[in-house]
Amino acid sequence: MITWKQRKLGKMMNITSVKRIHQSDWTDSGVRFLRARDIVAASKNEEPDDYLYISEEKYEEYSALSGKVDINDLLVTGVGTIGVPYLVENLEPLYFKDGNIIWFQNKNKIDGKFLYYSFIGNGIQSFIKASAGTGTVGTYTIDTGKKTPIQIPSKEEQRKIGEYLTNIDHLITLHQRKIDKLKNLKKAMLEKMFPKKGSVIPEIRFNGFANAWEQRKLGDVCEVTMGQSPEGYALIGR
Repeated sequence: MITWKQRKLGKMMNITSVKRIHQSDWTDSGVRFLRARDIVAASKNEEPDDYLYISEEKYEEYSALSGKVDINDLLVTGVGTIGVPYLVENLEPLYFKDGNIIWFQNKNKIDGKFLYYSFIGNGIQSFIKASAGTGTVGTYTIDTGKKTPIQIPSKEEQRKIGEYLTNIDHLITLHQRKIDKLKNLKKAMLEKMFPKKGSVIPEIRFNGFANAWEQRKLGDVCEVTMGQSPEGYALIGR
C-alpha cells in the first residue's frame, strides 16, 4: 500500500507575492487586476462589485520583476476572508494586489485542481485559522504559506481526486442555475397571481376562475393572537 506523504508547501514550491501596484496605476481596461475580495466573489460564483485593470505596459514592467502567474499556480487570500484559493487555469495575463494575495508558484509540482481542493479541505483551512492570530483581523502570510502542511498522494491519484471534485462542482453550478431560475419564476408568479394594489383581479389565473377577489379584514377570517389588533387586510378569492 502506498501511503500519502505530508509535506510543507514551502519545501515543494516558491511562495511569494508581486511588486506593489499603486492605486493611481489602476485603469478601466487592460490586464485584469485581482484583489482579495475578487477571489472571494469568484469562490461564490458571484461577480465582483467592480473590475479593476492595469495597463499592459505596467503589467510587463512589473512582471519583469515579479514574474508572471502560470497555469496551475494558486492565489490565496491573505486578508479579510483568508485562505480562499483561486486556481490559475489559463495563460491570460493577470496581476494581483501584493500582501493581500499569496502566490503559490506550483510549476506542476502538484496537480493544480488537487492543490486547489486541498486548500478548501478541513486540514489546510484548520491550519490557516489556527495560524491567523488572535487579533481583530487575522492574516495569512507568505511565511505561514510556506509552513502550510499538505497531504500528497501519487500524481495519478491527485489527478483523479481533482477531476472528481471538479465534476461535482460543475453539477452544483448547474443545479444552482436551475434553482435561481425557479426562484425568479416564483417571484414573478407572486407578483402576477395576487391582485396589485387597487385591483381585485390578478393578472394570471387558473382556468375556471374569473370572479373578483374580496377584500376582508384578517380578523374576520381568522383568529389573531398575541394581543395585537387585527388591522391587516387580505384579498380572498372566491
